Amino acid sequence: MGTVRIRQFEFICQSQGLDPYVENFRAFYQLIRNMAFYSLGLRAAKKILINPPKSFHD
Repeated sequence: MGTVRIRQFEFICQSQGLDPYVENFRAFYQLIRNMAFYSLGLRAAKKILINPPKSFHD
């Protein structure tokens, strides 16, 4: 499964004309250890707005 995530990241970067760097990969994925196994999991999304506005006035 890890190689699939790496290849997907590589294809997305290539489709956008970007070079696939490890730092960029680590922004989206993290190494997870479950007992004796390691895998790549998605990083938790960071919220930009803690309390988003309900509406915009003026």
